[in-house]
Amino acid sequence: MVKIFYTHFNSPLSIEQWQIYFCQLPKNIQQKISNFKRWQDQHAALFSKLLLQHALEQAGYNSDCLNQLKYESYNRPYIDNKIDFNISHAGEYVVCAISDQGRLGIDIELIKAINISDFNQYMETEPLSYEEFYEIWTIKEAVIKADGRGLSIPLLDIKLQTDKAYLYETQWFISKIDIDINYVCHIVTSWQNTDINLKEVKF
Repeated sequence: MVKIFYTHFNSPLSIEQWQIYFCQLPKNIQQKISNFKRWQDQHAALFSKLLLQHALEQAGYNSDCLNQLKYESYNRPYIDNKIDFNISHAGEYVVCAISDQGRLGIDIELIKAINISDFNQYMETEPLSYEEFYEIWTIKEAVIKADGRGLSIPLLDIKLQTDKAYLYETQWFISKIDIDINYVCHIVTSWQNTDINLKEVKF
Protein backbone atom coordinates (compact mmCIF):
# COMPACT_ATOMS: atom_id res chain seq x y z
CA MET A 1 0.00 0.00 0.00
CA VAL A 2 0.94 3.63 -0.58
CA LYS A 3 -0.34 6.19 1.87
CA ILE A 4 -0.62 9.74 0.57
CA PHE A 5 -1.20 12.54 3.05
CA TYR A 6 -2.01 16.04 1.82
CA THR A 7 -2.85 19.40 3.27
CA HIS A 8 -4.32 22.61 1.86
CA PHE A 9 -3.53 26.17 2.89
CA ASN A 10 -4.53 29.53 1.43
CA SER A 11 -3.60 31.99 4.18
CA PRO A 12 -0.82 32.34 6.76
CA LEU A 13 -1.08 30.70 10.15
CA SER A 14 -1.39 32.99 13.12
CA ILE A 15 1.93 33.90 14.72
CA GLU A 16 1.04 31.79 17.75
CA GLN A 17 0.11 28.72 15.68
CA TRP A 18 3.18 29.11 13.49
CA GLN A 19 5.44 29.11 16.54
CA ILE A 20 3.78 25.99 17.96
CA TYR A 21 4.43 24.01 14.77
CA PHE A 22 7.79 25.60 13.97
CA CYS A 23 9.22 24.78 17.38
CA GLN A 24 8.37 21.10 16.91
CA LEU A 25 10.96 20.81 14.12
CA PRO A 26 14.72 20.20 14.42
CA LYS A 27 16.93 23.30 14.38
CA ASN A 28 18.49 22.52 10.99
CA ILE A 29 15.04 22.27 9.41
CA GLN A 30 13.93 25.48 11.11
CA GLN A 31 16.92 27.24 9.56
CA LYS A 32 16.05 26.01 6.06
CA ILE A 33 12.45 27.16 6.45
CA SER A 34 13.56 30.58 7.73
CA ASN A 35 15.67 31.08 4.60
CA PHE A 36 12.54 31.43 2.49
CA LYS A 37 11.29 34.99 2.06
CA ARG A 38 7.68 34.49 0.92
CA TRP A 39 5.18 33.28 3.50
CA GLN A 40 3.81 30.82 0.94
CA ASP A 41 7.22 29.15 0.58
CA GLN A 42 7.78 29.11 4.34
CA HIS A 43 4.38 27.51 4.92
CA ALA A 44 4.87 24.94 2.14
CA ALA A 45 8.23 23.97 3.68
CA LEU A 46 6.72 23.81 7.18
CA PHE A 47 3.76 21.68 6.12
CA SER A 48 6.05 19.41 4.09
CA LYS A 49 7.97 18.47 7.22
CA LEU A 50 4.84 18.25 9.40
CA LEU A 51 3.23 15.91 6.86
CA LEU A 52 6.38 13.81 6.70
CA GLN A 53 6.53 13.61 10.49
CA HIS A 54 2.87 12.58 10.57
CA ALA A 55 3.43 9.94 7.86
CA LEU A 56 6.46 8.48 9.63
CA GLU A 57 4.67 8.36 12.98
CA GLN A 58 1.76 6.58 11.29
CA ALA A 59 4.32 4.08 9.97
CA GLY A 60 5.56 3.40 13.49
CA TYR A 61 8.52 5.78 13.84
CA ASN A 62 8.94 7.82 16.99
CA SER A 63 8.15 11.50 17.37
CA ASP A 64 11.77 12.67 16.85
CA CYS A 65 11.99 10.89 13.48
CA LEU A 66 12.90 14.09 11.61
CA ASN A 67 16.16 14.15 13.57
CA GLN A 68 17.02 10.82 11.95
CA LEU A 69 16.80 12.07 8.35
CA LYS A 70 19.79 11.33 6.13
CA TYR A 71 20.50 12.29 2.54
CA GLU A 72 21.58 10.39 -0.54
CA SER A 73 24.36 11.67 -2.79
CA TYR A 74 21.89 13.79 -4.81
CA ASN A 75 20.32 15.17 -1.59
CA ARG A 76 17.24 12.94 -1.60
CA PRO A 77 16.13 12.44 2.03
CA TYR A 78 15.59 9.02 3.58
CA ILE A 79 15.40 7.54 7.06
CA ASP A 80 16.35 3.87 6.56
CA ASN A 81 15.98 1.05 4.03
CA LYS A 82 12.63 -0.09 5.39
CA ILE A 83 10.49 2.71 4.03
CA ASP A 84 10.48 5.24 1.21
CA PHE A 85 8.77 8.62 1.06
CA ASN A 86 8.54 11.61 -1.23
CA ILE A 87 7.08 15.11 -0.92
CA SER A 88 5.80 17.67 -3.41
CA HIS A 89 4.06 21.02 -3.16
CA ALA A 90 2.50 23.50 -5.54
CA GLY A 91 0.13 26.41 -5.09
CA GLU A 92 -2.01 25.74 -2.02
CA TYR A 93 -1.24 22.01 -1.63
CA VAL A 94 1.45 19.88 -0.06
CA VAL A 95 1.50 16.09 -0.60
CA CYS A 96 3.56 13.35 1.05
CA ALA A 97 3.63 9.73 -0.15
CA ILE A 98 5.05 6.88 1.92
CA SER A 99 5.32 3.09 1.53
CA ASP A 100 7.34 0.10 2.70
CA GLN A 101 6.93 -1.75 -0.61
CA GLY A 102 9.56 -0.03 -2.74
CA ARG A 103 10.77 3.18 -4.28
CA LEU A 104 8.32 5.97 -5.17
CA GLY A 105 8.06 9.56 -6.37
CA ILE A 106 5.19 12.06 -6.36
CA ASP A 107 4.64 15.42 -8.04
CA ILE A 108 1.78 17.93 -7.95
CA GLU A 109 1.41 21.01 -10.13
CA LEU A 110 -1.13 23.82 -10.38
CA ILE A 111 -2.60 24.05 -13.88
CA LYS A 112 -1.74 27.53 -15.09
CA ALA A 113 -1.08 29.26 -18.38
CA ILE A 114 2.46 28.86 -19.72
CA ASN A 115 4.16 29.01 -23.07
CA ILE A 116 4.19 25.29 -23.81
CA SER A 117 6.62 25.71 -26.71
CA ASP A 118 9.30 26.73 -24.18
CA PHE A 119 9.25 23.12 -22.95
CA ASN A 120 9.25 21.32 -26.30
CA GLN A 121 12.84 20.24 -25.72
CA TYR A 122 11.65 18.05 -22.84
CA MET A 123 8.70 16.47 -24.68
CA GLU A 124 8.51 13.72 -27.29
CA THR A 125 5.41 15.40 -28.77
CA GLU A 126 3.97 18.87 -28.15
CA PRO A 127 1.06 18.80 -25.67
CA LEU A 128 -2.24 20.16 -27.01
CA SER A 129 -3.42 21.79 -23.78
CA TYR A 130 -2.13 23.02 -20.42
CA GLU A 131 -3.66 20.02 -18.68
CA GLU A 132 -1.99 17.60 -21.09
CA PHE A 133 1.33 19.35 -20.52
CA TYR A 134 1.04 19.01 -16.73
CA GLU A 135 -0.02 15.37 -17.09
CA ILE A 136 3.28 14.64 -18.83
CA TRP A 137 5.34 16.97 -16.66
CA THR A 138 4.17 15.59 -13.30
CA ILE A 139 4.86 12.01 -14.40
CA LYS A 140 8.39 12.88 -15.53
CA GLU A 141 9.04 14.86 -12.35
CA ALA A 142 7.76 11.97 -10.24
CA VAL A 143 10.13 9.58 -12.03
CA ILE A 144 13.09 11.90 -11.48
CA LYS A 145 12.22 12.19 -7.79
CA ALA A 146 11.77 8.44 -7.40
CA ASP A 147 15.08 7.75 -9.13
CA GLY A 148 16.83 10.21 -6.83
CA ARG A 149 19.30 11.75 -9.26
CA GLY A 150 17.22 14.85 -9.84
CA LEU A 151 17.68 17.09 -12.85
CA SER A 152 20.97 15.43 -13.72
CA ILE A 153 18.64 13.13 -15.71
CA PRO A 154 17.47 14.56 -19.08
CA LEU A 155 13.67 14.59 -19.13
CA LEU A 156 13.70 13.24 -22.69
CA ASP A 157 15.31 10.05 -21.37
CA ILE A 158 12.04 9.24 -19.58
CA LYS A 159 9.76 7.36 -21.97
CA LEU A 160 6.03 7.25 -21.24
CA GLN A 161 3.42 4.61 -22.01
CA THR A 162 -0.22 4.46 -20.90
CA ASP A 163 0.41 3.35 -17.33
CA LYS A 164 4.20 2.97 -17.20
CA ALA A 165 7.28 5.13 -17.50
CA TYR A 166 10.76 3.93 -18.38
CA LEU A 167 14.06 5.47 -17.38
CA TYR A 168 16.81 3.47 -19.05
CA GLU A 169 16.35 -0.11 -17.78
CA THR A 170 14.04 0.84 -14.88
CA GLN A 171 10.26 0.54 -15.12
CA TRP A 172 7.94 2.76 -13.09
CA PHE A 173 4.21 2.26 -12.63
CA ILE A 174 2.05 5.39 -12.91
CA SER A 175 -1.01 6.33 -10.84
CA LYS A 176 -2.94 9.58 -11.12
CA ILE A 177 -4.04 11.14 -7.83
CA ASP A 178 -7.20 13.29 -7.87
CA ILE A 179 -6.97 16.01 -5.24
CA ASP A 180 -8.30 19.18 -6.92
CA ILE A 181 -9.61 19.83 -10.44
CA ASN A 182 -7.19 22.77 -10.78
CA TYR A 183 -4.15 20.59 -10.07
CA VAL A 184 -2.52 17.54 -11.63
CA CYS A 185 -0.82 14.98 -9.39
CA HIS A 186 0.89 11.68 -10.25
CA ILE A 187 2.76 9.09 -8.26
CA VAL A 188 5.14 6.50 -9.70
CA THR A 189 6.15 3.32 -7.91
CA SER A 190 8.74 0.64 -8.53
CA TRP A 191 6.02 -2.01 -8.19
CA GLN A 192 2.59 -2.38 -9.77
CA ASN A 193 0.53 -0.49 -7.26
CA THR A 194 -3.24 -0.79 -7.00
CA ASP A 195 -3.71 0.15 -3.35
CA ILE A 196 -3.52 3.87 -2.59
CA ASN A 197 -4.86 5.45 0.58
CA LEU A 198 -5.39 9.21 0.24
CA LYS A 199 -6.03 11.26 3.38
CA GLU A 200 -6.24 14.97 4.10
CA VAL A 201 -4.42 16.26 7.17
CA LYS A 202 -5.56 19.61 8.56
CA PHE A 203 -3.18 21.86 10.50
